[in-house]
Amino acid sequence: MRTVTLSAGVILASLPFVANAQETLSFSSEFVVELQNDYTYDSDDPAAELNDTFLTIEGAFSLAYGNSSLNASTVIEPIVDPVDDRFIEDHGLFFEELFFAHDFRGVEIILGKFNPEFGFAWDAAPGIYGVDFAEDYELTERLGGAVNIPVLNGEHNLHFALFQADRTILSDSFGKERGQTNILAGGPSNTNSPASFSTSLSGTFGNAEYNLGFQHQQRGDGDVNDQNGTVAGVIYDFGVVNVVAEVAFFHGFEGTSDDALYTTLGASVPLGPVTFSGVYSMRDVERAPTDRLFTVSGEYGFTDNVSASLGYRFGDEGGVESQTFGTLIVVEF
Repeated sequence: MRTVTLSAGVILASLPFVANAQETLSFSSEFVVELQNDYTYDSDDPAAELNDTFLTIEGAFSLAYGNSSLNASTVIEPIVDPVDDRFIEDHGLFFEELFFAHDFRGVEIILGKFNPEFGFAWDAAPGIYGVDFAEDYELTERLGGAVNIPVLNGEHNLHFALFQADRTILSDSFGKERGQTNILAGGPSNTNSPASFSTSLSGTFGNAEYNLGFQHQQRGDGDVNDQNGTVAGVIYDFGVVNVVAEVAFFHGFEGTSDDALYTTLGASVPLGPVTFSGVYSMRDVERAPTDRLFTVSGEYGFTDNVSASLGYRFGDEGGVESQTFGTLIVVEF
């Protein structure tokens, strides 16, 4: 969860090397650095009232030759949640993705460790805290393959992925160790073979961007059920107001016998150099209290590459109400 963030992005230009008259070898990289502070100043749980400052550093790398490429993404972030006031501690480095990709005349295949597509509220919800609940169902760090097929003149994309949870050494982290994933830990898609899959259709219609998705994640060791999930989301630009809405439903959530429903509704309005946004999210897991999240943020753009944000978060999670204040400074190159 992100409460106060200072981030900087560095994009290094591609460096082309001529291999022959037809093909070009190129390397590109992108870095995003965030310094974030979470200040929870009021909570029904006194232990949750703390100040947490930490770094998040994301790097993306691509070595391409012709229609083929080797891609990697790395993340440095805190590996464990804070238990007291914390200042840049408990950080670990891990590979979120490491995969080979090839483009067959528009149809792309992916093999390796990657993030299958499922929903977009975990990335598209506005503000500092808008993504907090939707991040629960983001699919990351899966091992297997995927195919992306453009349809209807490339304005829409059909994505299909076959995968399992990554249990290689890449599932561990360097620095603060999170531990290599073990099959005995169970959990959706933590299986001996790629027995899980997801499929999604996304694209645009005029001012609307949409996504529809389905996932089946095979039960892991000790789990009760397979996890099946569906998601539907839309982003619509009304000209003055930009709206994001997404609903996701799961049966056998996290390998249990419970169903779960997630809803996210957000809106952002630019007024001069300031963009105001708000998000309401709900997380309703069977046999558990219904969680609710309300956030508001204001983002000021100093230049095209520098902005600052202030945000407020009210969360009712597990029957515990908490209030958090945050700031965010973003610098992009």
